[in-house]
Amino acid sequence: MGQRGISRREFIVTSAGAALALGLLGGCSSNTGSASSDGGSNDERNETKEVVIATPRDAIPGSGDAFYCWEGTFVWEALTVNNGGIIEPWLAESWEHNSDCSEWTFHLRQDVFFTDGVRFDADSCMANIERWKLDTTSTYTALKISKSLPKLSAMEKTGDFDVKFTFSTPITTLEYALSDYGSPMFSPKCFDATTGAISDYAIGTGPYRIIGHVEDDYALLERNEDYYGDLGKVKTFRIRNIPDSQTRYSALVSGEVMGLCDNGAIAMDAAADLCDTNSSFAIDATPSHMTEYIFFDMANEYLADKRLRKAMSYAIDRDSINKALYGNLLVPAYAYLSNQSVFHLDIQDSYDPDKAKSLAKEVLGSNTADLNMIIRSSSADSYNLKAVAEYLKEAFTPLGINLSIEILDSSVYNDRQKSDNYNLGLTVSGVNNGDPASNFKQYFATTGDSNTTYNYHYSNPEFDKLIESAPTIADFDERAKVYDQIQEMLYEDMPVIPMFYEINVNIHNVAIKNYAGRTFGVGLPTIEWA
Repeated sequence: MGQRGISRREFIVTSAGAALALGLLGGCSSNTGSASSDGGSNDERNETKEVVIATPRDAIPGSGDAFYCWEGTFVWEALTVNNGGIIEPWLAESWEHNSDCSEWTFHLRQDVFFTDGVRFDADSCMANIERWKLDTTSTYTALKISKSLPKLSAMEKTGDFDVKFTFSTPITTLEYALSDYGSPMFSPKCFDATTGAISDYAIGTGPYRIIGHVEDDYALLERNEDYYGDLGKVKTFRIRNIPDSQTRYSALVSGEVMGLCDNGAIAMDAAADLCDTNSSFAIDATPSHMTEYIFFDMANEYLADKRLRKAMSYAIDRDSINKALYGNLLVPAYAYLSNQSVFHLDIQDSYDPDKAKSLAKEVLGSNTADLNMIIRSSSADSYNLKAVAEYLKEAFTPLGINLSIEILDSSVYNDRQKSDNYNLGLTVSGVNNGDPASNFKQYFATTGDSNTTYNYHYSNPEFDKLIESAPTIADFDERAKVYDQIQEMLYEDMPVIPMFYEINVNIHNVAIKNYAGRTFGVGLPTIEWA
């Protein structure tokens, strides 16, 4: 059922993703531009003229958020970074562990300062980790000591730039758990040690720093001139928050903004059409860590039966949706874990309406099921999920399912989940670090935070055992076999129906160049006026 056609240690780019990048770029102008009508050299414009980019969400949720700002602002950095499933050094330059992985020592870079002048060292690193114990909330992903450093029993400074962690249970995947959103580092002077809240602006070690922010309007970033690595080309970026997709599109076409980025920043067909008809625009298309899927409240009498959930999956013609709504640019999905994960299992299945009807008949008999599907309004807009839901409504009707669709703002959407007042949901979500253990546990373990908070009601004792054991297996390939079992189990139980693996389509005006996509946003430091 599942297979891997590529080495686990390679960056996984599907053939469809590669074709997308070549196809779109082949129909667009090149990624270099002519001299600006403003005049002046590149260097002059890079220093004096800000680059304005738009995103569907505020790049800086603010002091109420554990991370304060999106990783794509390049303000904060982490101990390790996940580059396509390969974990590499970042603020930690190296690390080692004992034979059973119960003790780990991380050696930190010695040339790093926060933008307020505080040195990044063992003391500031440990102050950040103490903050993770406060369970501060975030719109991005959980920042918890139990997620980043599970079963931590002791932490000690063994040198000015060395931190040792001791665990009550061996953890073989710590470098994964600490990657990206797993270990953001901020100056201890910018957060309250008792509450964890960041006051004023977040202060990190990255190539850019925050110099202005108007909530739900824009964030103003300025180059960190004392950065330890390569300096950013452009001195100032303005990241506009434009939630409405049509308004973002209009701002791009008019030249009000130079580029769009972030998940769902522009519909794929709209980007391709604009690029094909206007030589002023180019696209950088990159594989995404996001998966589009249906989730369930399995307390419902009908949805509690996995046969009906499987019937719904068989009733979905993913190829037709892909062609009609996504220009054949996405990859149909049958496994929950993104195809960009090094642990992804390539499960294949097919559209089978007859099998769908047969399974539904076994569950419903002559009855019909009246079910509601909730969708977050921001996702409905950014990912065209409303149109997908309308297709699903038609596809499920022959099964005896009457589906109603509700587009809800984020607060109502969350309240409906927490109050157990929904049947299905359609969403796009991803795994924010290289190892999926915490994500699997959060959503599918019987006592997982999201499973219990959002009332999915999934429980499989065998799954619980597997997800507890996976992070304790030292050998990479042996651990991967357990993740294969987990993905096959999720396919058989179908607590979610994966539909598509997403692609980030970052479109920009050719007045700027080197607009390269990243897992989170685009590479601001490389962008410059063309």
